[in-house]
Amino acid sequence: MADAPPVLYIVGGGLSGIAAAEVLSRGEGRPRKVVLLEARPRLGGRTSSYRESHDGQVHDTGQHLFMDAYVATRSLLKVLGTENRLTFLDPLSLYMMDRKEKLSFLELPLHNGQLGLLSGILMFPGLSFLSRLSMLKIARALPERESSVDHMDARTFLRNNGQTAEAIDKFWELLIVSATNLPSDQVSASLLVSVLRESLFSDGGPKTLGYNTVPLSELIGDPAMRLLTRRGVDIRCRTPVSRFLVHQNRLTGMQIGKDIRMLGPEDHVIVTVPPWSFEELFPSTEMNNPMIQNIVRLSRPSPILSVHLWFQEPVPVPMMTGFSEHEMHWVFNRDYMMGRALPAVLPDKKLADFSYSGPLGDFYPGRMISCVVSGARESLEEEDGALIEKARKTVLRLSPGNPGKKLVFARVIRERFATPVFCPGQGMWRPLAHSFLDNLWIAGDMQDTGLPATMEGAVRAGFQAAFEVEKRLERRSREDRKYQPDKGEPS
Repeated sequence: MADAPPVLYIVGGGLSGIAAAEVLSRGEGRPRKVVLLEARPRLGGRTSSYRESHDGQVHDTGQHLFMDAYVATRSLLKVLGTENRLTFLDPLSLYMMDRKEKLSFLELPLHNGQLGLLSGILMFPGLSFLSRLSMLKIARALPERESSVDHMDARTFLRNNGQTAEAIDKFWELLIVSATNLPSDQVSASLLVSVLRESLFSDGGPKTLGYNTVPLSELIGDPAMRLLTRRGVDIRCRTPVSRFLVHQNRLTGMQIGKDIRMLGPEDHVIVTVPPWSFEELFPSTEMNNPMIQNIVRLSRPSPILSVHLWFQEPVPVPMMTGFSEHEMHWVFNRDYMMGRALPAVLPDKKLADFSYSGPLGDFYPGRMISCVVSGARESLEEEDGALIEKARKTVLRLSPGNPGKKLVFARVIRERFATPVFCPGQGMWRPLAHSFLDNLWIAGDMQDTGLPATMEGAVRAGFQAAFEVEKRLERRSREDRKYQPDKGEPS
């Protein structure tokens, strides 16, 4: 009787699990079965959407931004058929407001390489000339190996490399908390270096930002369900895995709901859950394992807070504005980003009173405006009413001639377990794809991709774990072909 084909289990149906399933389900005729187990009702994980009772439309729980340097994410979206649902800024342009309500415009030409970055920073009116000059030093300060600065926090790294306090507080802090979901004094400097290398200081010049023009469920979760089902992946939503069974150096079974699923000798498991869920999967006899202990060190979550506002009359604000030295980090004009906006208008205020230098035609009327707070530990437990009022005032700072705009509805969304805390030293704790068990593989935020817990990091981790499983299966297949099936001896 022929050996049963291997069953490849993927635990977790977020971005990393989807990426792993996409790799393992490629091609036809290979003797294997791919099973994707997800505890939630739908695929997509934290890139999720919901239907709002107020307007009946589907909205994202929080705003996600993309980069054109997200090569793995864009590759996955291309396979899903939704890459064209991203819009990228060309040139890279951002509005930024400081605590003195000075609104500044940063524009980085994308087609002039590092010269575009140089000219954009030097012309940025939001910082003093001395601070702008200091920012140009960072490119030369980036170490050859990111791991060489993993022991220090990002703020210390910036201070040690000539950044003024003004540049850190008014520019770098917002970039860091947005990219890593942690304040600069709490996150590893190695992650900042990785982000800078792939964004502002990439070899081809600065990379731009992009955003989704359809809800994330339409961009990722739903098309992934269709593609993977068509390829024969056994997708089981509402199916949590609660416990692993371990014997010697192998994973031998999993408790799935109330059932125990025993694993065959050729079966493999890729686990993509966050670190605080990973440690709960193992029996107490395994808790002293060094890898599990390291992952336990990553099990503290950093939250994200989103406040969605609906105004009775449109409020003219830019598409996207960052706030330095402020409780709210970003304001997004969701109507404009989703193609629901009216033609552009200017702010209803005398230009002489509006402390701003930039293209005033980029103010668009929107009824639905979203505010986002990254690393939101301090504001997470505030009452909804207080958070809504802060968000409303933040939006109206961008439209000071409209103080009477009536707010008709608001939704506060707290993502308490948004991302792990990757503090200094995290590079020693995050595992590579292969775990301490022969048939268990690590993906998701835990895997050491060198990136923060971003969409790109999740996709890269899923791809890497799946490629490692593929190599293991191919190596085993080559070994099997060395033996004659009738004698079981080397040929």
